[in-house]
Amino acid sequence: MLTIAIRFVAISWAIFLSAAAFADGGGGGTVGGGCRLAIGDFTLMFSAYQPQLTGDARFCTEIPGLGSTHLVFDYESLEGSTAQKAKLDLDRQIKAMTIEIEVKKGDQSIFKRPPEPFKTGIVESVVNFQEAGDYLVEVKLADPSGKTFESHLPIKVGVGESSLRNLIIFAVIFIAAVYFLYLSSAGFREKVNAVLTKIKK
Repeated sequence: MLTIAIRFVAISWAIFLSAAAFADGGGGGTVGGGCRLAIGDFTLMFSAYQPQLTGDARFCTEIPGLGSTHLVFDYESLEGSTAQKAKLDLDRQIKAMTIEIEVKKGDQSIFKRPPEPFKTGIVESVVNFQEAGDYLVEVKLADPSGKTFESHLPIKVGVGESSLRNLIIFAVIFIAAVYFLYLSSAGFREKVNAVLTKIKK
C-alpha cells in the first residue's frame, strides 16, 4: 500500500513537471524558443542562451537568469524553389551589409557591438546581465550606400527566480492535494492502484 502510494506521488510529480515544462515553452513558443525579428526586407532569428543555467535551451523575450547570456542573430533566408531568385538577391544584399547591436536598460547602454560585416549571416554576442528587469535590444543593418534599417526587441531578464519559486509552491500544493484525494477517496484510490498495477506489469 505504501509502496503504491509512493509510486503514485512520483508519477504525479512527473506529470506535473512535464506540464510545467510545456507551459514554460517546452512545447514551442517565444519562451523556451527563439523568435523572428523583422528588419527592413529581412528577417533575423533571435535566440538567447544561458548555457551555465539552462544548457542549450533557447529564449526570446523572457530570459530566466542573470549573468553571462549569449545573444545570437541569424539571418533567415527564404525557402522554396519558387523564391530562389528573391532568396539569392536578399542573401547577397544582407551579406554585403554591416550589423550593429546595442543593449540598453532605460537610457543606459550596457552593451554595444560596433558595426561589422555580416558576411556569414550570423553574429553572436555575450552580454553580462547584472540586474533583473526590462531591456531593449537594438539591431541596425547598413548597406554599402549608407542606408540603414533598424529594429528593436524588448526583453525581460531575470524572470526565472520568481517563476521557479511559484512553481515549487504550486508543485507542493498539487502533490499534497492529489495525495489527500488518494487517501480519502476509496474509489479514486482503487482506480489509481489499478493503473499502477498495470504499469508495474
